[in-house]
Amino acid sequence: MSGVSVLLKRQALEIALESLRECAADRLVRAYLEKLQTTFEAPDFFRSSSKVFLIAAGKASLPMAAAAGEILGWHRVEGLIATRKRGGIEPHGLPLQVIEAGHPLPDAKSLLAGNKALEELKRLKPGVPVLFLISGGASALFEALPDGISLKCLRSLTESLLRSGIPIEEINAVRVALSNVKGGRLLEAAGDRECLTLILSDVVGERLEAIGSGPTVPRCDNLSEKAIEVLKRVDLWETLDRALKAFLETKAATWSGASSFPKAKIELVGNNRILCETAIRKLKALGFNTLFLGSTLSGEAKETGRLMADLAKEIIVSGNPVATPAAIVSGGETVVTLGRTPSGVGGPNQEVALSFAIEAEGLSDAVLLSIDTDGYDGTSAYAGGIADGKTFARISKSGIHPRKELEEHNATIALESGSGLVDTGDTNNNLNDFRVLLVGAPALCNDGKEWKC
Repeated sequence: MSGVSVLLKRQALEIALESLRECAADRLVRAYLEKLQTTFEAPDFFRSSSKVFLIAAGKASLPMAAAAGEILGWHRVEGLIATRKRGGIEPHGLPLQVIEAGHPLPDAKSLLAGNKALEELKRLKPGVPVLFLISGGASALFEALPDGISLKCLRSLTESLLRSGIPIEEINAVRVALSNVKGGRLLEAAGDRECLTLILSDVVGERLEAIGSGPTVPRCDNLSEKAIEVLKRVDLWETLDRALKAFLETKAATWSGASSFPKAKIELVGNNRILCETAIRKLKALGFNTLFLGSTLSGEAKETGRLMADLAKEIIVSGNPVATPAAIVSGGETVVTLGRTPSGVGGPNQEVALSFAIEAEGLSDAVLLSIDTDGYDGTSAYAGGIADGKTFARISKSGIHPRKELEEHNATIALESGSGLVDTGDTNNNLNDFRVLLVGAPALCNDGKEWKC
């Protein structure tokens, strides 16, 4: 591996980690609440209420709740937090009930969190305001099911939807229709009281109703009808459990519209675009010529990896769309379409990196980093992957066939053999996927040797 490639890999990793720290969930929530306190738009409960009930759900719920408690004052705050199972990570230290639930499949703790929240809201005295803190992952971590729908059926259906390769928004459209907390129903349970929802987006396009399945976002569409349409399109309707099918058909036929909640306010406090723009600013400071492709790139993961390799080739040949030293940043959410009986280990970001390694074989001084900002990509324990023009050769030298592993969705094994896995651990954040392509290094000095593009 050339000295420039080593440098570019280090810079890509450092930029990603520094940008994630700057866009940490607690920082974003704290900044919003501090700014809100200085304006006339602040809800009355910021100043007048002696108690605030807090419900936080999602992968970033712990730091979001910590920031809110610091600003509002813990002596005023009661409530609960639903977060991902943390695997023995140090205690959170927050004075609220914390329920660690399953992801990407809901489990019994997910139901405990959702049902507990509904019970607490039902008992809450009139006039007590509610602060909802929602981040990606809440769809699985926070759930309450209608009578007659079992957790086993929901988990089985969710697994089938995840294998189908459809966008998470469409998966959530089905989950919303089968829930007592999603699609604005949690807000309904809060009743006629002052409510503020702060949201961190992990969804392309920032559609609030799609983030965490929108538990506090009222819906005006027929949710069950939409769910049936999705299930038919991915060929799951005919084999659907009879209880689920009957429930959806009944709800679709009896839908009567949504309620309005004039005392409820919703604010987006962080998203993928903020993260990407932070990275762009840092890359410019290092001397790179930058291009932001946008925060809404979606589609099949391996095709995104191919696109990144094609961009790298064009930059080397013609200096387009940006001259070296070049840094192209993009965000969004890629998908992997699995078969009926998938056996590989990996995730979309690792497939992006492996596909890049295959298509960019032999390229000099080109590096791609692709990670899921929550720290866990797909079914693996890794955040994503990083590859350069020699990754293909390193994988092949170990006796593993990169193209075969890509087709079998076994990117973790391939990238591990090529030293291409990225392990960040749990970031306590969730701002969707992040990619940075670096081609050529800025003029610099290392150990007395000058490197130039």
